[in-house]
Amino acid sequence: MTVAIETLLPELRVKLPGIPVPILNATLYRVLRQFFWNSEAWKYTYDNGLDWTANTLALPSPTPGTDIPAKTVVKRVDTILYDAGGDSWDTEVPFKTRDELDRMLPDWNTDVGSSPVAWSHGNNGAAIIVPQVATTVDTALLIRAVIAPVFTAISDTLPDFLYYEYEETMKAGILAQLMAQPGKDWSDAQSAVFYANAYDAGVKGAKSRAEADFGQPKDTMAYGGI
Repeated sequence: MTVAIETLLPELRVKLPGIPVPILNATLYRVLRQFFWNSEAWKYTYDNGLDWTANTLALPSPTPGTDIPAKTVVKRVDTILYDAGGDSWDTEVPFKTRDELDRMLPDWNTDVGSSPVAWSHGNNGAAIIVPQVATTVDTALLIRAVIAPVFTAISDTLPDFLYYEYEETMKAGILAQLMAQPGKDWSDAQSAVFYANAYDAGVKGAKSRAEADFGQPKDTMAYGGI
């Protein structure tokens, strides 16, 4: 089930007298996107297995509305599972930093193999899988990633378990940003500080909960001075 983000608005309007609708809506979209991006609270296993594509290191990109929810983007890959020829993705592909790849597989960028050895990040930050495969293996990869929503309308929705878990944090972030604006009917510097602190605590709590539920991120980068 889902909840429309406009469900947040009635209480916000009460606490922000005279706030113009465009300003409130724009802040709503921005804060919710920032919350999910910074907290990494939404970890999502793709709806479909992706192909292990021949002759490239690049990991296939998911299609919003098909592989991941519509109006979302991937912040980073979290886990990759491989189907070794059966009917389930039962082999986890380990994450390796670029330094580790260089030590483990000196020719990793040109090697060709029949099963994935590791995944990492390319020079542009996008996920790569090593080695390359000579022939595409259909639906071989199942990926869990941190995703973030992209909102363009107040009728856009969130899954209900995310909405109700983080409703108060999202409200606090919106109130903090708007009440901090000087010289407005809705300005309230003291309350802005209160809500900013509540929002920051909520982001930290959401991040800790996601790590407790799914484990800490594996893709900690340490390579090439980047």
